[in-house]
Amino acid sequence: MHHYNYQTREEAKADIIKYIELFYNHRRIQKGLGFKTPNQMAEDFYKLAA
Repeated sequence: MHHYNYQTREEAKADIIKYIELFYNHRRIQKGLGFKTPNQMAEDFYKLAA
């Protein structure tokens, strides 16, 4: 994303959304989740539900 010239605003927006969905939401440790990633929380949830 850094130093990339997008042709349109929509192209830039799509790239930002992709970044958020693929990196930020799934891999970033969240304080509100007990310092776990969303993926770790989902794994814990499904282990308990099984």
